[in-house]
Amino acid sequence: MTDSRPPSTPPDEPPRQHRDGPHPLALHVASTTQNWTGAAAAFSLFALGGGQIHPDLRRKAEELRQKIQPMDPLQLQLAVMQGAQERLSQTLAGITAYQQHAYQRDVAKAPLFQRIGTTEIRDYGKGLPDDAPVVLAVPSLVNPAYILDLMEDHSFVRYLAGQGVRPCLLDWTAPGDAELEFGLEDYILQRLIPLIRALHRHHGRKIHLLGYCMGGNLALAAAQILQPEDILHSLTLMATPWDFHADQPAHLKALIDSFLKSTALMDQATPVPMNLLQLFFFSLDPSLSDRKFRQFAALDPTGARARNFVALEDWANDGAPLSPRVAKDCLINWYRENQPHQGQWKIDGQVIDPARLHLPGHIITPQSDRIVPPASAKALQRVLPRLRHHATPGGHVTMIAGPAAKVTLWSKLALNLK
Repeated sequence: MTDSRPPSTPPDEPPRQHRDGPHPLALHVASTTQNWTGAAAAFSLFALGGGQIHPDLRRKAEELRQKIQPMDPLQLQLAVMQGAQERLSQTLAGITAYQQHAYQRDVAKAPLFQRIGTTEIRDYGKGLPDDAPVVLAVPSLVNPAYILDLMEDHSFVRYLAGQGVRPCLLDWTAPGDAELEFGLEDYILQRLIPLIRALHRHHGRKIHLLGYCMGGNLALAAAQILQPEDILHSLTLMATPWDFHADQPAHLKALIDSFLKSTALMDQATPVPMNLLQLFFFSLDPSLSDRKFRQFAALDPTGARARNFVALEDWANDGAPLSPRVAKDCLINWYRENQPHQGQWKIDGQVIDPARLHLPGHIITPQSDRIVPPASAKALQRVLPRLRHHATPGGHVTMIAGPAAKVTLWSKLALNLK
């Protein structure tokens, strides 16, 4: 029997996946091109003492000007142009290498515990004794839940299960017909809280509630509303923002106003696509893409570090759309009005005030977080003095799913949750 597949595909290998990310691709490519060509073009002006310099960098800028003053201007300009071209080439090579990488996520889903609407809980505690501590992990609504179950051999929730803790992962999934009309309050009151109660009833024991990123804000609100019921054992908040204006760029308000005028956010019946949300977060740190893809270009593509990078990047580009009200709640109530920090964010008629909570627990902040600036998370520490604070190595994502996360965070959390 002859092989009917195209000769370009070896019979013993699956076809290689070709990605079209990072999303939006045109923005990433245009941004890095503009950054490096613009840097080369602006160098002469900088060397002559002109150009705009960030106030925090003025001292370093002046030191650099003094250092280059004795050098030949033409040779220096050529070196800068060559260096800029090399960095641009590295970034584009990194993007291409990512798009063509052989990794494909293949992780079996854990058993379904319960589903309400399109929100579900998956139970990773198969085979654990009935008296094992029960943890409900609540991820962000913006990105997929599987950041906490990234790979079979590199999974936060599977690690917890291996340490005798019963982890249950809440997955918001894409909004259905009902969720399309939801705001944050609806998700908390009609999805998160009923599922916490169901988990408590089923196991007959208090639940450790753990929130990651925006999931921490939702978990915090749920914990306050549930406090009189005494069904929670502890609250752990990881990389959770609170002061949404802390260390944010000066153009944040104008950026939000621009997003709110977009067609996708004006249409109340259409989910907000992930690409639009990616554009917003890209605008908060426009150089992140350039930095990480240049670093990726230098990695061994067959190595574990490259595989981990691709897995994380695939996750970051794989988010479900949001309901328009959720997107507006985040942009208006959180990022523009800063309601949580101002004591104005209300759920079920209650102002969400962390000072009212009496639960024990932990606040965990990554040391190199660019998505949730350290000052934003520290604002939460000040109003939650009962919770112990831990700073852990890594960035917003690598803290929980990076190559070193098992040692730097997972093992410590497992001990705290027992």
